[in-house]
Amino acid sequence: MKLEVRFEGGRARKQAAAPPPFGPAFETDIVGNTETLEVHGSELKDAREFRAFDAEGNLVGTKRVEDYCLPLA
Repeated sequence: MKLEVRFEGGRARKQAAAPPPFGPAFETDIVGNTETLEVHGSELKDAREFRAFDAEGNLVGTKRVEDYCLPLA
C-alpha cells in the first residue's frame, strides 16, 4: 500500500469523523486526538486504510474502508 493523501489539523479530524465512503468514522476519542490522517491504498478498487496520528506522530487508530471516495473539497 502507498500513501495516497494526507490531511492535517481540522481537515484531518473532519475526515476522520466522516462516515464511509468518505472517511473511516473513527470513534470520538480517536477523532479528538487526530492531528494527521493518512489514506493508504494500492489499486483503485481496493479498500483504503486510514491511519490517524496524534500531534506527536503516534498512531492512534487504523481502519479499512471499502469503496472509499476521495472528497473534492
